[in-house]
Amino acid sequence: MKKLIKWMLGLVAGLVVLLVLAIILLPVFFDPNDHKPRIQQMAADTIGREVVLNGPIKWSVFPWLAINLKDVSIANESGFKGDHLAQVEQVAVRVKLLPLLSQQIQVGQVELQKPEIRLQVAGSGKSNWQSMLDHLAAEPADSGQQGEGGTSLAIEGIIISEGSLTYVDGGADLQVNMTDLRFTSDAIQAGSPTAMSLASQVALPAQAMQGRLQADWQANHLADEQPVVMTFAELSYEGAMDGVTLSLDSPDGMLLDLGNDQLSLNQLALRYGPMKLVTEVKGENLSQQMKLSGALKMEAFALSELLAQMGSPLDNQAENEFSGALNWVLAGDRLQLKDVQARLDDSQISGSVDITQLSALKGRFELNLDQLNLDQYVPVSDATASTSAATEVASPMDLGQMNGQIKLGSLQAAGVQMKDITLNVSTRGTAIRLEPLQAGFYQGLIRTELQLDPQKTSQKLSVSHRMRDFQAGGLLADLIGSEYLTGLGQLEADITVDEPFSAEPLKTANGSLSYQLRDGDIVGIDVFQIMQQSLSLLNKTDAMNNSDELKTAFGLMDIQADVNQGVLTTRALKIDSPYFNLTGQVSIDLNQQTINGTIRPMLTNIPEGVMDQRFEKLLNLRIPVSLKGELMAPAVSIDLQKLILETQKAKIDEKKEELKEDLFDAILGSDKDKGGESAEASGDEAGQPMTDDERKKAEKDQLKRNLLEGLFKSAKQKDKDKKDQSDDDNGGGN
Repeated sequence: MKKLIKWMLGLVAGLVVLLVLAIILLPVFFDPNDHKPRIQQMAADTIGREVVLNGPIKWSVFPWLAINLKDVSIANESGFKGDHLAQVEQVAVRVKLLPLLSQQIQVGQVELQKPEIRLQVAGSGKSNWQSMLDHLAAEPADSGQQGEGGTSLAIEGIIISEGSLTYVDGGADLQVNMTDLRFTSDAIQAGSPTAMSLASQVALPAQAMQGRLQADWQANHLADEQPVVMTFAELSYEGAMDGVTLSLDSPDGMLLDLGNDQLSLNQLALRYGPMKLVTEVKGENLSQQMKLSGALKMEAFALSELLAQMGSPLDNQAENEFSGALNWVLAGDRLQLKDVQARLDDSQISGSVDITQLSALKGRFELNLDQLNLDQYVPVSDATASTSAATEVASPMDLGQMNGQIKLGSLQAAGVQMKDITLNVSTRGTAIRLEPLQAGFYQGLIRTELQLDPQKTSQKLSVSHRMRDFQAGGLLADLIGSEYLTGLGQLEADITVDEPFSAEPLKTANGSLSYQLRDGDIVGIDVFQIMQQSLSLLNKTDAMNNSDELKTAFGLMDIQADVNQGVLTTRALKIDSPYFNLTGQVSIDLNQQTINGTIRPMLTNIPEGVMDQRFEKLLNLRIPVSLKGELMAPAVSIDLQKLILETQKAKIDEKKEELKEDLFDAILGSDKDKGGESAEASGDEAGQPMTDDERKKAEKDQLKRNLLEGLFKSAKQKDKDKKDQSDDDNGGGN
């Protein structure tokens, strides 16, 4: 027995000596760098991707088998940008040696220093890491349970320091950069949850967003065969976007089920400046074509306060209070907003938006507003107060490729009222087209087509405008506060504006306009009073006082005009009524709102016995009236010189005939010069026939007279044609 015990002790001592010798001599005589190609191949076979150990392998033995790897890289998937999926400056792993004898793998802390990970998703939805997951899933599974013939795995923890991760989704045009990434975990072992923590700086360059992310959660089933489930106790983000504070918080935590590829947040609160959004988030198919959805609510907030923080303050009289709720679905590159119910001050908004390609902002929308008062959103400051500010034009915004329809129950703009409005909208980049706007308009109909393209060098704004059967009086009363014109109106206008965003856009307006009114009044001008003043000027008498409101009734007003560089010039201007008509020509500066021109009223078709005899002198006589000054309150005056010329026209024509005869007599001679008789007459009376020479001379004199008469009439006709043309240019004549 003593010999047996002594032998066993000697055996144990020998084994210990051999083990000590192995610990001392193994690192001396065995260099793992000699087996680097084999180690790299084993790692590549495990994850299905090339692994390169660029740096030396350092190791030690007892009580830990410690391995340090320098400069490790994992190859990228073919077809993706860059050579590497990941690069790690140093990987340190420690494994206890003695537990290996009993098939127990006890790993100390695994530490990754300065890892750089680049995750990419192509437009097709394919990622540069999915093939690795598929390869690992296809490997024979280890039971992970301690038992007969089995092994158990335990890791004391994982530490990642000074890491960085870049995520680029080409389909969603999204890039996320994570820097100063730090990750820690407790021990990972079968049957026990593992506490984990992540902190990192996060930035989205395209959205000018950056801040700090903090997450704490428990991971279940990391070391066994069951699906991994992560329960988040904290998920928060604090930062800014476009210079405005931004925060995200999930107070009720989050559940991430990797086995079923599902995500669940009961509540995610987002604050952006004064705006607060709260939504639930449900996610599925996270590793492929991820689909997220939820119901969102937005608390009432001052939109003006948010825009002020973004550097675009509002300057209007509205409260600018905005709130709303909707259901949303984000699936790949498609965003759907359903059951939209929002409120802006007194306007209720409903509808839906379907952006089929979010990266290109391409899709459709349907919106309904019960009413909208645009006047309360118009800036109240003087737009010309700052020249420098007025000339500074912001870069055009890319509006994507959106098509949709907006319906409004009622709209007020510049005091003008419209009802039952249908507006079709389409955008193409920076260009926008309204085709058409249709609305009930002062008991009539309005139809407008508008195209806006800020990238064009000219005609950036194009408007085709049609108004049918509207009541002009009500329109002008709402527009300018006065019924300047009344009647049933028709309007057609085709206008282009070269610089619609300049301080004075109407200066670059060009086009044409046609305007008709029937059975109305001109308020502020009394044509009959003007004629009375004309009569008093002609007769040198006082005009009768008229205390009634200045007004001129008409049956038809017809205006045809061209617009050139902001100045409207009439091609035709006429007004017809039962007892008078009016022609004229005026120019209106649309930018300055001034008028300059002449109108020519004329009394016609007045039944006998109706008109005062004093006014008979004015029948069929056009009275030149000058209009100058402010468009809505012009200075009205009668051109007395032209008026006198009109009244004396008959006498002047009679005098012209006398002067003509005198001219002929001076050139050809007269009968008085020949004794008061013509040669032919004197010959006849004497009973003596004319000689051939006398006859030839008489015929020659007559030819000369006829020739001069023809020349005079031709010149007279030319003068008449010129006068008629001048009258047409000035809006009419006799």
